[in-house]
Amino acid sequence: MLLRFLLIIFFCLVTTMATADSVDIGLSDKSFQIGYEHSINRDDYGSSMVNGRFLYDGDKETTLGSLGLDFVGKPGNVSGLDLGVGTKLYAGSTDHDTDFINLAVGLRSSYISPQLQGLGIAGYFYYAPEVFSFLDSEGLLESGVRLTYAVLPKATLYIGYQNISLDVEHRSSSRTIDDAVRIGFVAHF
Repeated sequence: MLLRFLLIIFFCLVTTMATADSVDIGLSDKSFQIGYEHSINRDDYGSSMVNGRFLYDGDKETTLGSLGLDFVGKPGNVSGLDLGVGTKLYAGSTDHDTDFINLAVGLRSSYISPQLQGLGIAGYFYYAPEVFSFLDSEGLLESGVRLTYAVLPKATLYIGYQNISLDVEHRSSSRTIDDAVRIGFVAHF
């Protein structure tokens, strides 16, 4: 039920892309991910960003939706560096019998070197402890890294690795629900 609600919200946001900041589409052989990010506030101190995502991984039988709020800024005098902190609400299912809802906190960063003419690197890490994990979940951990290249001012290509692991009730070890190398692009509006 919550996953359907998140998907409806996500697709409503995507239909208002005239005001969108970016759309991210990533593909691998057995999975795809589509994301949307919109700046809700931008000033001299940074940006507040709301984002949504839908992920399908056929290899791990995972369907996942997430909604997030991140605060991103440029620390110090380091040209090309962005750092952020935020939170994400995850909802989904895996293996047809494991449903999960998690609230995570995390960090994200990106660096685009001015000397390398559009080449950059980005990474993120989100963690949901047991106290913010519901249904069949006892915790969630998501991490990822990307190598990016801005081919146009409004389009960035990337190759990236993403891993999402879920601690499931009554299991002694965590379960990987997404583990993929994806290629994709980010379109900026």
